[in-house]
Amino acid sequence: MHLDIELRFVPSEFFIGILAELNEQYSEWTDGSYDWAAQTTDFLHAFSPLPKFDETLFQSPLSQRAVNDLLQVAIALLSGDYPRVRDYLGPMRYAFVIGYPRSGGSYLTKELLRTVGLDHTRVSEALAHDGFPELRETWYDWAGDRPTFYLRESIFQAAEFLVISSLYYQRKTAPHTDGTWLIPKKMHKLVYWGASFKMLLGQGRADYLTTVRHPVPTAISIYEKSGGLPEDRRFPARAPRSAIEHWIVYDLLHLGYRFDELAALDYIEAVTVSWAHYYSRLAGSGLFLGSRDEVRLVPYAKEALEGVVSDYRQRLGDEPSAAPEPFLIHDKSARHPDWQARGDQAVAAVTAQWAALGLRFPELSLE
Repeated sequence: MHLDIELRFVPSEFFIGILAELNEQYSEWTDGSYDWAAQTTDFLHAFSPLPKFDETLFQSPLSQRAVNDLLQVAIALLSGDYPRVRDYLGPMRYAFVIGYPRSGGSYLTKELLRTVGLDHTRVSEALAHDGFPELRETWYDWAGDRPTFYLRESIFQAAEFLVISSLYYQRKTAPHTDGTWLIPKKMHKLVYWGASFKMLLGQGRADYLTTVRHPVPTAISIYEKSGGLPEDRRFPARAPRSAIEHWIVYDLLHLGYRFDELAALDYIEAVTVSWAHYYSRLAGSGLFLGSRDEVRLVPYAKEALEGVVSDYRQRLGDEPSAAPEPFLIHDKSARHPDWQARGDQAVAAVTAQWAALGLRFPELSLE
């Protein structure tokens, strides 16, 4: 029996943008003017549409190699040929920064980029941050109901990321003393594909740095990042103002909430439900598959976050004496004393769920 399968593949704008940057055709994307990890500023940032590139972008030897590699890796992913993917990645090692938004992940990613010799303002948000690859837990979107398209899109974007990150870091950084290239990546959506990524990459090919912050200061940081607490103190489910608020809406819709129910939720209620859902799911995501030592839980605290950076710099042997940028704690929880009980309840519930699975959830402070 012979089956012919036709697949249409359109590279994502993230892949094209990073490829253009490597071809020195799109330097404006990483001109240093946008600090996506600024510790002292909360601001809304809209994604800037990429310019249109003509066919000459794909005619360079680098682009032809990238596209060819991408097709090979994507087909290997679709067919389950994980050994081929591992062979392709070779000495690449990943440091995935996972965790609920506003829990210290941007700081940690920035400092890890500095550890490998990169200025984070010169690394595109697409490559460093968590919007790309678009890993979905469901195979459809709410408007289109196109399951095949979105399952395929997630697989292809995973292949895009593996290929373009490998090419980027081999060209922009030097191998470390152990012969590997470290690739830092903030990717909170890995919670949806935890076991799949661990099985794909194989044991000992990645670290999983899981940041955790108490839900009350997390909620405050989210609304500050999104433009302030709404006057009615309700979660703006019908008109989310940021990527994080959009993500919370979809997260709660998956739990069975209706839009009218979401619109009636207090801001803290929406965030704590989403926060508890995230860390409960993470415990059973397969992230702990194999050696649990690959998963490092990092509470939102100065000593913990700076300690991760120092450990990497000492282990890699490149700049063992370089101190990380001081991590700034913004303690604003006192402005919402009525939120504390709800946040503590969420922490207690998640702690109990983890304990029931033989896992220990870290102790959290109101920072």
